[in-house]
Amino acid sequence: MSNGDVAGPPLVHRTAARVLRRIGRRGASLAFVGLLGLVIAASLEFVPVEQLGTPGYATLASVAPLKVWAVVWGLTGALCLVQMFMRSDRVAFAVATALLLLYGLIYLISTFTGDNPRGWVGGAVWLAFGGWIALIATWPEAVVVDRLPGDATDAAVVIVADAAGIIRSWNPEAATMFGWTTEEAVGRPLTILMPSRFREQHAAALSRVCSVGRSDLAGRVIPVAGLHRDGTEFAMTLTVNAWHSDDGITYTGVIRPAGGRSVRAE
Repeated sequence: MSNGDVAGPPLVHRTAARVLRRIGRRGASLAFVGLLGLVIAASLEFVPVEQLGTPGYATLASVAPLKVWAVVWGLTGALCLVQMFMRSDRVAFAVATALLLLYGLIYLISTFTGDNPRGWVGGAVWLAFGGWIALIATWPEAVVVDRLPGDATDAAVVIVADAAGIIRSWNPEAATMFGWTTEEAVGRPLTILMPSRFREQHAAALSRVCSVGRSDLAGRVIPVAGLHRDGTEFAMTLTVNAWHSDDGITYTGVIRPAGGRSVRAE
């Protein structure tokens, strides 16, 4: 057995795992819709002549030429495949949802007009599919940062919190930076790590993410002020990642000291 045979599958698995970790479940869903869109576009572009008169194709052709539908599906599929890797993918989700719901409505209407007696079956499937994509679009956008500028993340502070902003875990570097042991910090709110003047803004941001399902700060390196247990403030940079887990929204904060002199909080 060659070295390529041994290293091949693990390399493929690692690459696939890294891609999935990078794009998250939102991106994986867009990948599925994107590939589906390209397949549907091809099927509409190369319809066998004997099938052109079937109720399904005839219904679509009564609204727009099949070649137009093929272009629409092709562009939608390409958009989904491009935005699956982007920090903001809202346009792809909106376009895909609109197209799927439009398909479902066309099929349902064809049932009531008598043009496609069994169109309600396809209509129900397309509407359910569109609803599923619309639901996924409410999940937070996940941007995973493998490395912070200049340093590996394994040397940085890493804090995990739930949707309510309660600390669920952190690494030893967090204890060193903030002065709280793991046992003391877990179960406490993130507000213990920030000056009091920022806490109201923090609570409003958490509420907004829960309501809209995404964070505009995901993946960005943000300069903020941290608060040590002894009351000392210090400059730091924060990168927030958010994703939808089985327990709801989960946040991971990756923190590095920004340098400069620490000051005593007033």
